[in-house]
Amino acid sequence: MMKALVISDNHGDQQILEQITQQWQDKVDLMIHCGDSEMAPTLPVMQQFEVAVLGNNDWGLDYPLEQTVVAGGQRVYATHGHRYQVNSTLTPLMLKGQEQQADMVCYGHTHQLAVTVEDGMLMINPGSISLPRGQYARLGGTFAVVELTTDRFVVDYYTRDSQPVADLHFVFERKEGCP
Repeated sequence: MMKALVISDNHGDQQILEQITQQWQDKVDLMIHCGDSEMAPTLPVMQQFEVAVLGNNDWGLDYPLEQTVVAGGQRVYATHGHRYQVNSTLTPLMLKGQEQQADMVCYGHTHQLAVTVEDGMLMINPGSISLPRGQYARLGGTFAVVELTTDRFVVDYYTRDSQPVADLHFVFERKEGCP
């Protein structure tokens, strides 16, 4: 089993990242930032993230556009999403995930949380922790914690104060023969 925290789009809100990383760093195996931090990668709080990618608002910051890592036997691909048309379709991002042989594809950019399984891959957007949009904007910001096992993906969304959102708990069974 591998447990990952996925967060995105804090847009310069350093305090919320410090609060969440402090609460979660010893409870997860991997911390992923899906871009638009608007914070230097040299900041101690950003160095808590094993994966951090460049967002469309991260001007002049030295993050990669995308990263693929293996943790706990699971392949994780992360990108911000702005180069994959995520506002209108997940197909280009899904194809990139297939190319990377990913078990989990993490993205941000839309500021709207989303989770689905496509072709055996978990596709997850944690929403924006600081500037949420869409149906769940009323929560004030969200991040996700994902457990990946050989049998299933378990996804829980949390509010800014690390409270789980009861109606945002998802379990996806992984089919045999899928990555």
